[in-house]
Amino acid sequence: VPEPAEAVPAVTEALADLKQYASFPEPRDLALRIFPQDAHVEVISNGTLETLTPSRRDKDVAWYRTDAGAVWLDAQGYLPAALPLPAGSGTVEAKLERPSDVIRKLSELPTGYQPKSVRFSPDGRSIYVTHLGDFTALSQYSVEPFRKIRDLNVPEEYRGDSAFVETLILEGRGEIWVTQMTRNAVHIFDMDSGRYLDTIDISGNWPKVLLANREESRVYVSCWNSEAVIEIDTASRRELRALSTSGIPRGLAFGSDESELLAAIFSSAAVDRIDLATGELIAVHDAAPGRNYAMRHIVHDERRGEYYITAMGYSRVYRLSEFGEWLGYWEVGDKPNTCAISPDGRWLFVSCRGPNNPDIGYLYKGYEFGKVYVIDLESGKPVEWIWGRDQTTGLDVSPDGRFLAFSNFLSHSLELYEVAP
Repeated sequence: VPEPAEAVPAVTEALADLKQYASFPEPRDLALRIFPQDAHVEVISNGTLETLTPSRRDKDVAWYRTDAGAVWLDAQGYLPAALPLPAGSGTVEAKLERPSDVIRKLSELPTGYQPKSVRFSPDGRSIYVTHLGDFTALSQYSVEPFRKIRDLNVPEEYRGDSAFVETLILEGRGEIWVTQMTRNAVHIFDMDSGRYLDTIDISGNWPKVLLANREESRVYVSCWNSEAVIEIDTASRRELRALSTSGIPRGLAFGSDESELLAAIFSSAAVDRIDLATGELIAVHDAAPGRNYAMRHIVHDERRGEYYITAMGYSRVYRLSEFGEWLGYWEVGDKPNTCAISPDGRWLFVSCRGPNNPDIGYLYKGYEFGKVYVIDLESGKPVEWIWGRDQTTGLDVSPDGRFLAFSNFLSHSLELYEVAP
């Protein structure tokens, strides 16, 4: 066995990193939950690296006996990393990064309970995160440096419930809007001060996604239980009408001239097309009649004249032309949620929640982390993916294209990545 000074560079790096951490006084049982699960867990022994053998495994957790203060994680096709070990006895979780020509991890921060949507501010300097399971409606984070700035809270009369879902920024009005699902409400905050401004109580039940037209004169809200989209006048902050859909609407997008509204239907495999002049449902574009693919999110690629729709129940992202023709799909990870196009039109980023817990349901951690897929829109192919954490959900790209951010719903965290020029 060569001495550390003569070792290959990767081993030299590992030894240097691990020597920063003191060993514990006595060996202890260590529970590790690591992705990929075939990663080698290594410690320093007699001046070189030794791979630890787990004493047992149970689904996604492996147990080791060691006194090490840190371990080295290494797996084929991944960047190795040192993992410092806390003094406590709980399960330690970690993931390795895959080499990427597109994105590189910068940092990660804890969030409130069950972070849902992620949205960059128009200047790209802030990130707003909603919480489905927290009484705090929104948290604002700065990008450089990456840290929490403040919480934005609704009045006490609305704080008895949580269920804050999606956001919308009206840059011209200096406002940020957020839906509160269980209260059938849309709350409005001042962008600069974070001050609460108003609440619009709507007739729709379980509001989800918000979409504004270019002039910011109208906002549309998809409402889950009432199977309708509510139209709001932004000047008066009053509801104007309810537009019926063919099923449960989630994601929203406009047609190219904003005369039509498209809604992804979660209770089928369809996308509805609504005429905004008449309010009539004029077409139901069904990718698989009679099937429920749980169409969740929809974005419009104006350069290519296509829409991309995540099929949460079928591990796909579908392509729909502006004329209503299905153009195919991409296979992605389990439970695709949110997707976003980079401002230069090159990349489509897709958050995938990962498999549900098969024993006790989706509100509990499953046995695999979520993922973020990268689709090259020029070649029309998925090119890579990275690990998120438990139930990777909300996702957004900064307006200048420099950063990608996403939330991990059951790990209660926000991750920030740099996007290659």
